[in-house]
Amino acid sequence: MTEQSEHGRHGGPGETATEHSGHGEHGFHRDTAAENAVRIAPVPYDDWDHELFSVINHPRKLPQANVLGIFQRHPALARAFLTFNMHLNTSTLPVRVRELTIMRVAWRRGSKYEWASHVLIGRKAGVTEAEIEEVRTNADTLLNRAVDELDTDSGLSDATYAALAVDLDERQLMDLVFTIGAYTMLTMALNTFGVELDPVISEENFSFPKREWYSHKREG
Repeated sequence: MTEQSEHGRHGGPGETATEHSGHGEHGFHRDTAAENAVRIAPVPYDDWDHELFSVINHPRKLPQANVLGIFQRHPALARAFLTFNMHLNTSTLPVRVRELTIMRVAWRRGSKYEWASHVLIGRKAGVTEAEIEEVRTNADTLLNRAVDELDTDSGLSDATYAALAVDLDERQLMDLVFTIGAYTMLTMALNTFGVELDPVISEENFSFPKREWYSHKREG
């Protein structure tokens, strides 16, 4: 996974979409970000310490993006997470596989920010509109199934693991699982802190009926 764009080479917080401006009953979009007001505001761009992002984009300054503005609030966390994210976004996974996987995580986890950002990044990497629609409509694709199983069961079935292993080697399988886990964690942060979509990015068809899924929100 060494493909690089002229704007940047990262598919996570370090590669902002600004630069590029079903699986059964479990394949639903969980609308949580829409319910959460901004809880932690991004640091204004003029106040950024750009050296903080040198691990992912040295020596060029990254453009303004709300997710990066949030990381400015916690430099130690930013350095640790972005170093890990740098590996995931230059890892052994083919770029298209990585982006389809991240999109599925974003869709299931109700992260409008990650969904819209990675639809743009995915298109640049060659992901087709038909493939994006398969993510949105819960088509029974192998990658959708892998994300859904890990999200639901914290593991992969023997059948799904064997199917993935046909095309992915041992290190790619490891990078796939860690990518799904890392972006699940990131969507939790984006939803919890109320990170708003960057103004220049469209929602990319992220509009579904609200579903109550937190147990403490359910009646009874």
